[in-house]
Amino acid sequence: MALNVFGRRSGGPKSKEDAGLAVGLTDARVFSCPACARPLAEGTSRCPGCNARLIMGVLVRRAGAILALGMVFGIFIGSAAMASFIALSLHEPTPAAAVVALPTATVEPSVAPSAAARTGAPLPPDVPASAISALTATAVVNGRIAADGASLTATLAMKGATTSQISRTLRSLAADAALGIDLTGRMAGWSVAALTTSKLDTFYQAITATARDGLRVSLSNTRSYRATAASMLRVLATLDEVDAASRGLAATVGLELPPVLAGSAAPGASTNP
Repeated sequence: MALNVFGRRSGGPKSKEDAGLAVGLTDARVFSCPACARPLAEGTSRCPGCNARLIMGVLVRRAGAILALGMVFGIFIGSAAMASFIALSLHEPTPAAAVVALPTATVEPSVAPSAAARTGAPLPPDVPASAISALTATAVVNGRIAADGASLTATLAMKGATTSQISRTLRSLAADAALGIDLTGRMAGWSVAALTTSKLDTFYQAITATARDGLRVSLSNTRSYRATAASMLRVLATLDEVDAASRGLAATVGLELPPVLAGSAAPGASTNP
């Protein structure tokens, strides 16, 4: 058998790729050809045994099929997501439609209803709407005054009542009376209400004056505070008369005032200083 003068067989492999697996390569860098199972070095793009073309150890035709399948799945999932989004958009109302679908809320004023909430005949043209609102608000103020009067009566009936408790109630009454004076000022444009407005204003002014005079005294003067409390209850005893005048005026324009528990403000048995 003749030997090649250069130390290799005649007609032997001409390149590393044609030689297949090189001697000394570790198993971590070896894979089998998916077509003929021939061991190949990592990175081989063509099998020297079956001449199959490879991409990262996968046959080119198989890699193309996997890529095509991935594209099909991607298109399918994207289409499904888009269809779901469109369906949700069709079922959800637009912001404008949501506003129209909301029920109309009736706004009620915190102090008094407007003239539109009255019952009975239409509002006479010479009656200011602000005067109607002010008259209704005085009924709310009178209700607070009646409650303070009841609290003051209960305080005087207590054996251990302190001047601080009496002072607290006097200050609350003075604040309500100040609000009442402001409301009667808003009724000045209503000529028919002049008499009722005068009664209301006199009532509120009396509360203010009594509270002011009583609160000037030192808290250590228990006798003076109890005397002031008794005087205040005598002023509050006229609340029934004032409330009746207000309701009579309200009836002339078909207005119903909130109830006032005026009887609770009447002075009790323990009003003596």
